Amino acid sequence: MAVEKMRMMNAMAPLDNMDNIILDILKVKSAKFVSSQAQLDENNFVFSLEDERNLERNIELNYITTFKSNIKNQETVKRAREIMEFLQIDKIDEEFLDKIDLSIDFEKFYQIMREKMVKSTETREKLKAVESIEENYKLFKNVNLDLSEISNMEYFTVRFGILDKDGRLRLKKSYDTIVAMIFHTATIDNNEIYLAIYPNDMQSEMDRVLKSLNWRDIDLSVNEKGTAKEILLNLKKTETDLKKELFDIESFKKDLYTNKRDKLMVTLASMLVYEKIEEVKKYLTKSKKYFYMSCWVGVSDIDKLANILYAYDDVSVAFIEPEDSVNPPTKLKNLNFFKPFELLINMYGTPNYREIDPTPFLAITYMILFGAMFGDLGQGAVFFIGGILLARKSKNFGELLMRMGLSSCIFGILYGSVFGREDILKGLWFKPFDNINKTLVIAIYFGIGLLFISYILGIVNRLLRKETFDAIFDKEGFMGVIIFFAMINIGMNVMGAQGLINNGVSLALIILALVLMILKRAIKSAVTKEIPEISAGDYYIEGAFGLLEALLSTMSGIISFIRVGAFAINHVGLFLAFQTLAQMIGKFPGNLLILILGNIVIICLEGLIVFIQSLRLEYYEMFSKYYKGDGYEFRPDYVNLKEN
Repeated sequence: MAVEKMRMMNAMAPLDNMDNIILDILKVKSAKFVSSQAQLDENNFVFSLEDERNLERNIELNYITTFKSNIKNQETVKRAREIMEFLQIDKIDEEFLDKIDLSIDFEKFYQIMREKMVKSTETREKLKAVESIEENYKLFKNVNLDLSEISNMEYFTVRFGILDKDGRLRLKKSYDTIVAMIFHTATIDNNEIYLAIYPNDMQSEMDRVLKSLNWRDIDLSVNEKGTAKEILLNLKKTETDLKKELFDIESFKKDLYTNKRDKLMVTLASMLVYEKIEEVKKYLTKSKKYFYMSCWVGVSDIDKLANILYAYDDVSVAFIEPEDSVNPPTKLKNLNFFKPFELLINMYGTPNYREIDPTPFLAITYMILFGAMFGDLGQGAVFFIGGILLARKSKNFGELLMRMGLSSCIFGILYGSVFGREDILKGLWFKPFDNINKTLVIAIYFGIGLLFISYILGIVNRLLRKETFDAIFDKEGFMGVIIFFAMINIGMNVMGAQGLINNGVSLALIILALVLMILKRAIKSAVTKEIPEISAGDYYIEGAFGLLEALLSTMSGIISFIRVGAFAINHVGLFLAFQTLAQMIGKFPGNLLILILGNIVIICLEGLIVFIQSLRLEYYEMFSKYYKGDGYEFRPDYVNLKEN
């Protein structure tokens, strides 16, 4: 339940093993590659000369260059995608990742597949052309002439075409002016099929006339002799032969995918993985014999990665603890129960590497806040069931909803509330609607407790970041705790409760804390001898407003938690409104429908409002005191075959 410690892994290995080493690291999903050039610039790849082998390694550092794109690898990935498209394979299962073999003869495999792909493309194009020509010849199957002979006349031009209804009517009106023989051969749908014969020297005139009739030419581009019926028989045979060839290709594809599926998938996965290898190589550098890589890794994965690397010869590995000036990525380690709440954490911002992981604290407090404001056994059960269903599509959000529903159910049992009814179940604690003052007071005390813990966490985080002066003098630091403590004492004394100290001492503590807060700059300068970046005038003006903000934010933070009690009361009150409407209707099933509608409105509308209000208390009242969220998430590099 913390931010895992990170190490910078610097490794050097022979170039011959580079692809396999990268692949092995990608498989375990435990390393994030970063620029090795930066590590080289900081001399983190210098090796001790006590080992004779390191002499050559240190000499090699004088020949460092970056990697250029490998055209062959890019072509391999492109070919794999061509084959997948040909075989209609959308994705490759992750199970084949562990079976990847980079020694496979990809060229031989591709040439076999390319022959089939080319043949398939050519055959489909031929078949499409034959079917198109076949359709055209069907239009003239009633013409009992050798079409090749009339098409090749020396002094006459023969054209086959289609006219629509309007064109046919205009043709009839123009028969006397057209110097051509036009024969009607067939009627298909609303179109008329014609054969036109005219002298060659009338070509321009006939082009104009036929265009005015909306004439559409039909291409009969088969150089075969015979009537249309005879040519159709030959085309049918050609079509059958082409379909047989396509059937054979499809049978080959089916056999390959069915009987040799594993081998096929391993080969394709092995080809596709080069895309990620090429991506990783952008972070690497090389010399004449070696390549150099740098990765962020969690301490829990050090042994695993070391074993992977030392399985190869002539490898050197170092795991370096990051310096204070370096900001490593954040890798969260939480119990499964808390993991869904990382979604809410990352919505605000990823934890900094050098601050406490707020996930467990947020998980516990968020569930309490939501449950307290939305305590109902029945409605909570609806949330829980909804979470189970949603988890199938969105695991984290579904499980978050389940935990919210669970908390609502627990508080529903404490309040004795089931779908808004408080007469079915006897509560184990008390009923908020019947104890309004008690509910609001408990909400305030609970808020004070959460704010106090938030202040303590804020001080700890500042100390972890080595911001000692901020931990002491900030409004969220030790001075803020003093103001918070003193204001609570004053409030208790004013309300008639007995505070730990009297109001005079409380006011003195507040004034002292405010003075020390505004003198923070002077004290820090005196101790560290650092020169402030802004002028004294600007600093003190800004500080004065900061003091006012500190007082107001402390007071508003305490008051904000009244909403927890208010929503607990409002939750029952809203249902009572629908219950009153149901009683006014009186008769079944109208009254039942109103109660069902009321529960739907409460679950959807109030559930959303309480979700947001709980989040607001976490983000603005608590996170603002202890959590920066200015880190960046550790996202290990890995091969995603499904994306490919």
